[in-house]
Amino acid sequence: MSQPPRYLTKPSGDPIWVTEPFRVFFPLGLLAAVFGLLLWPMHYFGWWPVYPALQHPRILIFGFGSAFVFGFLGTAWPRFLEAEALRMWEFVILVALWTSGQLAYAKAAIIGGDWFLFAACLCLIVILVRRFFAGSKELPPPGFSLAFLSVFMAALALLGLSSGWANRSPELYHLHRLVSYQGFLMLPLLGVGSYLFPRILGDSGPSAKKVSGQRRAVSVWLSSALILVSFGIEAYGSIPLGNLIRMSALLLWAYGAVPGVVKFRSTSTRAWSLRLGLLLIAIAFLCRVLWPDKVFAFEHILFLCGFTQLMLLVADRVAIGHGDDPEAVPSRSLRWRWIVWLLLLTAATRATADLVPSTRVSHHIYAAVMLVVILGIWWWENGKRLRKAPKEE
Repeated sequence: MSQPPRYLTKPSGDPIWVTEPFRVFFPLGLLAAVFGLLLWPMHYFGWWPVYPALQHPRILIFGFGSAFVFGFLGTAWPRFLEAEALRMWEFVILVALWTSGQLAYAKAAIIGGDWFLFAACLCLIVILVRRFFAGSKELPPPGFSLAFLSVFMAALALLGLSSGWANRSPELYHLHRLVSYQGFLMLPLLGVGSYLFPRILGDSGPSAKKVSGQRRAVSVWLSSALILVSFGIEAYGSIPLGNLIRMSALLLWAYGAVPGVVKFRSTSTRAWSLRLGLLLIAIAFLCRVLWPDKVFAFEHILFLCGFTQLMLLVADRVAIGHGDDPEAVPSRSLRWRWIVWLLLLTAATRATADLVPSTRVSHHIYAAVMLVVILGIWWWENGKRLRKAPKEE
């Protein structure tokens, strides 16, 4: 943008939970995650007849994950464009489509759920594009544009899955799964993280100026292009090579967009958690390179210790920024230490369920319950902030 944004929207008569949709979508995402997690113990105890192998990942990715993406972009995008915030009718349609998708997944109507989530992604795209043409017509930071693009790619992947086109070959289905599962979460996190992570690291002062906007933009787009290429290589060629390229793309992004990840000491518990989450994403990719026949087990390190931890950190930062004074929040947080260590234990438990089949049932249950506890701790930390009106800007 030619000038720094004021991070304001045009005046609106709609309630704050409409103009700042993260206040609704974050709790909805947590509820979806809890339900998707508890499907495992409910099934093993005989309370849920359907084996949730398909329901669980769909609800976690396109329930929990999409709610955080929708809530964040629906709040931040109009503000960076200094455009109109979401209107009531847009918000209601978006929530209705998202909720219908979750209900369809809950009923094991996977294709129907994919159609609803495709429609929800398309609805969000239209909402964001309207703000672009009605606002300053200057793109937000490149990371936010990447997050927008990831929603578009997820919509295409969901369209392929729901229409059956993705089932034309095992390789094509694998590609759709990589784009819709890993891509839909990883690309927004890296994109938004290029802007937000320096603030979590405490690198928003003079040291942040060491990274020029051009360098950050080149790093974000180049690393994202390599990630997309890696999906194709893994699906159609080599699992080790695809994951090696993905790990390299992550390192390129860290060096070019957020050098503070490796250059500066952790000044807070959240900064330490952020570094650990990014490190574990790289470790998960490395494990998939070294043991390509065990990729599913290491996928839980990627999704739990990596993506989930970073999503909760971003959501935590959003909640603090809109419902609290960031300067008044203590740098040390016992609750965040509990979140991190429990995530590590949960990932290890869940990976063991795949590596040691005899432990599958018990470890599925333990991992699900522990992650529910983690989400409860996050809500304990941020629930009041989501309900708290922001200060006058």
